[in-house]
Amino acid sequence: MNLLNLLQNILSVLSSAMLYPVMVLLVILFVWMIITIGGFVSEYFERKKQTQKQNPNEFIESFSNDNILRFTSQEIQRMPSCFQEYFRELVNELKRDKSGREIRIEYLLQSKEQKMVKSLDKLRLMIRVGPTLGLMGTIIPMGPALSALSQGDLEKLSSNIIIAFTTTVVGLAIGIAAYYLSTVKNRWINDDIKNLEYFTECIMKREE
Repeated sequence: MNLLNLLQNILSVLSSAMLYPVMVLLVILFVWMIITIGGFVSEYFERKKQTQKQNPNEFIESFSNDNILRFTSQEIQRMPSCFQEYFRELVNELKRDKSGREIRIEYLLQSKEQKMVKSLDKLRLMIRVGPTLGLMGTIIPMGPALSALSQGDLEKLSSNIIIAFTTTVVGLAIGIAAYYLSTVKNRWINDDIKNLEYFTECIMKREE
């Protein structure tokens, strides 16, 4: 029994010590999520504006083989955002020797696609981390809350219950927001990848 009590006390101390780090992490993640939502809204309106101005497919089909290498920086800035960086790198490859060009461009395209998909990693992590921290923030105060209930300390009981409920709400809110943003951004990225592949194929055919 002494060993059992010792282990119980150790686990209780460890559990209680984790409460404040969990709460701090939840606050940090919530602030980060607010910032991410702001960036998401900005990107949404930017994409909507660019789509209304010029459809990506129309932009791709408007290219001619004569003007690809002579685009100015201002013209590049007017391109859809997913094309700008890739276009500069693609032009640099087209200016190089033709030997091994297809392999280099294929590598460039795959690297760009991988980078775009990788941008979702943080959101996918938050989908799981947010609710998990919320669950930890719920369970940890329940021990002291039950102890306070047995002792008739209603003030301590209510304090721990409030912590348990609020951490749950914040954790779930982070997870829900991250899931929604991840779903929408994943659709955007799939569309961008499709357009980049079509764009690259059109350019390569004109270079043949």
